[in-house]
Amino acid sequence: MQATDTEFVYRLPRNAGNNRPGSHRSNSRGAGMNFVSHAKLLDQPDPRRLDLRASISSIQKDWLVRVNQQRASITVSAIIDVSASMHFGAQHKKLHVAAQFLQALGFSAGGLGDTVSLQAFDTIQREDLTMPARPGRGLGQTMASLIQDSIPSSPGHASMEALSRCIESVAARADLVFIVSDFHWPLDTLEQLLDPLAGSMVVPLVIWDNAEVRPPQGKHLLSAVQLGGRRTRQLWLTPAIRKQWISNVESRRNAIAAAFAGRDVKPFLMTDGFDPEALSRYFMEAGV
Repeated sequence: MQATDTEFVYRLPRNAGNNRPGSHRSNSRGAGMNFVSHAKLLDQPDPRRLDLRASISSIQKDWLVRVNQQRASITVSAIIDVSASMHFGAQHKKLHVAAQFLQALGFSAGGLGDTVSLQAFDTIQREDLTMPARPGRGLGQTMASLIQDSIPSSPGHASMEALSRCIESVAARADLVFIVSDFHWPLDTLEQLLDPLAGSMVVPLVIWDNAEVRPPQGKHLLSAVQLGGRRTRQLWLTPAIRKQWISNVESRRNAIAAAFAGRDVKPFLMTDGFDPEALSRYFMEAGV
């Protein structure tokens, strides 16, 4: 995949909890630009931050220094579904869209000073596609190539146990977690799987192909092949079938939204490739 400098803007809805310098709001006090309060020089022995005006006005006549809020970096984790259904696409595989996102994520996180880790799953947790958290704008290209060139470990659907293992691998360290999938698997246990991420911001990226979402116009005889299988079905696309197709897509979209609603999480749907500006708006509209 050709390298790109595409990026998007993301922010946490809360202050970062670590002390590594970066670009996000934090609870730490230090060499930041946002003034928080004054402190006595004896308590904060840093003469460089001495505030003469405040010291002169002090009732106790103490020497006062300015205490600022330090900005911090965060750890971002991407969990990618690489199962057989993610290898489908009329023009580009859905994994190609996932790879575009990873490229942008690496470039965006590198610019903010954040670290990024990678996990992947299909029927098993793909340890061969795992990368520990590290900084660097070039990391996105490495992750994208690793995912795009991957081969499913088996033709089956993604495993919830495998996803659970990926979540457990990042839960203790990740501040922001992207779960990237078409979510073409049972959703009944998804909310429970997210329990370890209670302290993290979770962003589900739903990747669908236009060929899945929009049925062809007119009457067509379609040959439908089950992913991972060899059986082919002939389907005559009548107006009634087309209407049912559209209804099924809408029902699935609502089911995915409902699965995350209990966590106050809104999925981000992509059907026309990766749009970094739309993802930036997603974070802005979330009020973060």
